[in-house]
Amino acid sequence: MEYGKVLRFHRVKQGLTQNQLADGIISPAYLSKIENDQTVPAIEVLELLYERLGLDLHDSSYNHPSKEKLKEWYETIVFKRKEEAEMLKEELSHQKDTLNNHHLYIFFELFRIRHLLLENKVEKAYEAWKDIKQHEDTFDDEMKYYFHLSSGLLEYYRGNFDESFQQLMEAKNYSSPAGIEKWEISDLYYHLSLSASQAHHVSASVFYADQALEIYKSQYDLAKSADCHIILGISYSRLKNYTKSLENYNLAKKIASQTKDNQQLKLVYINIAVLESRIENHDSAILNYKKSLNYVFESKSTYDYQEYLNIVHGLIIEHYRLDDKSGCLEWIEKGLSEVEKTASESHYLHFKVYYNLLKELPETLPFIEETVLPYFQKKKDHVYVIRYSKFLADLFERQRMYKRSSEYLRLAMQLLNKHSHLGGIML
Repeated sequence: MEYGKVLRFHRVKQGLTQNQLADGIISPAYLSKIENDQTVPAIEVLELLYERLGLDLHDSSYNHPSKEKLKEWYETIVFKRKEEAEMLKEELSHQKDTLNNHHLYIFFELFRIRHLLLENKVEKAYEAWKDIKQHEDTFDDEMKYYFHLSSGLLEYYRGNFDESFQQLMEAKNYSSPAGIEKWEISDLYYHLSLSASQAHHVSASVFYADQALEIYKSQYDLAKSADCHIILGISYSRLKNYTKSLENYNLAKKIASQTKDNQQLKLVYINIAVLESRIENHDSAILNYKKSLNYVFESKSTYDYQEYLNIVHGLIIEHYRLDDKSGCLEWIEKGLSEVEKTASESHYLHFKVYYNLLKELPETLPFIEETVLPYFQKKKDHVYVIRYSKFLADLFERQRMYKRSSEYLRLAMQLLNKHSHLGGIML
């Protein structure tokens, strides 16, 4: 057992200095060596140090019954069995062993980060992550696996997709030494594919989605198989392999119809709409966006309203590209009537741009140049920086201001060259 790491963990947790813990037992320098596993002290010394910290020297959690209960809790979190996960969390948090035993406490806190993310409590998850990070130098390989996995998931929820991918790759490095089970490896590969896709590492996304899909199929996990097919559909669409993309979307749709998973059906229809739009089948894009609307307001959550506004935005764009002014205005009005429920500034700006363009209002150009474009530049949302730069180029060209037009066209082209795989709706 790594006595030094346990001592350091509980000393830091209890807010004691090395001087305070060592006082009257050993020198602080010798305690430092013990904590860093540079020496093996006499059993009598360990007993005195453990006693001062209120610990039992002979307790171990490696095969502790509570460790099995923790893993049971983690499984309910991964498989999103929310009610069961909450019950197990309450049970574990009231067990003395969970709070006082070094190994159990570390695992409890690492699993709690993922539980908080499941509940969409991202800031609380970040606070828990910061608390546990101070004990990082006491982690064994299994703890390091879950720490990097939790870090990767947290970064994903915070929108830092490159960092998410890097942290998940670190977790992968510890998966073999830690002896991680196969069902957990599939979960890791799935999140690697998801973060890679969001970070526009398309080849990596395809590779890990395929790896995850192979395991999910062997476990007859239909829901996760469908999720992988959706990611593969998005990735192949970005690679402009539209046949392969549509093939994966249809496989996901078939599974989701069988399992009656409305969330997946919604995502399939949205992503097929995006694909059809990219190949300029605008009528088909509109049809699929409308199909996705049948599955939006399942929980009446803020997330549902955000998704509704995303779909409305897609419908506005497709009607605009078809030069269907009345259809475009109809969806703009619907969008503006709902936008207040989410206080979504980005959607408000999108809808007002198209409203102003269709109404040919004189304030359209300064509105895009002074308000809309800077907003999306600040957010580093390159898709919309490109789109609205092209709008500005067209508007300045109509006014025969060719120099200004070329400036915005150049900006759009530079970003297009730099971010060649932009596009696609993600899970």
